[in-house]
Amino acid sequence: IINWQDTDISVFPGVISLSAGLLMWATSLSPVRKNYFELFFYTHQLYIVFVIFFALHVGYFIFCAAAGAIFLFVLDRFLRFCQSRTAVDVLSAKCLACEAIELTLSKPQSITST
Repeated sequence: IINWQDTDISVFPGVISLSAGLLMWATSLSPVRKNYFELFFYTHQLYIVFVIFFALHVGYFIFCAAAGAIFLFVLDRFLRFCQSRTAVDVLSAKCLACEAIELTLSKPQSITST
């Protein structure tokens, strides 16, 4: 199980990838996510470990099949990071009867409506 191979399928990286994936899955269950959100959030940063060891597990050819989706995911994370740098002011906050919160946010000046 600990034998790292350069060709075919290497088992040990698969075990690490599976462990990271199962940990992310377990913390995404509703009771854990709702009651321990920080655990859920920080555990999901293991996606980096998951992807790296998945690539080592399946090899170059099969990893290339997933590379497009991984690229789109990384692009999405980058764009979200860039967008989160913009400061937005909360103008008002109101609790609604349905236990939802209504937020009124200021519109950045860079956004124009046509």
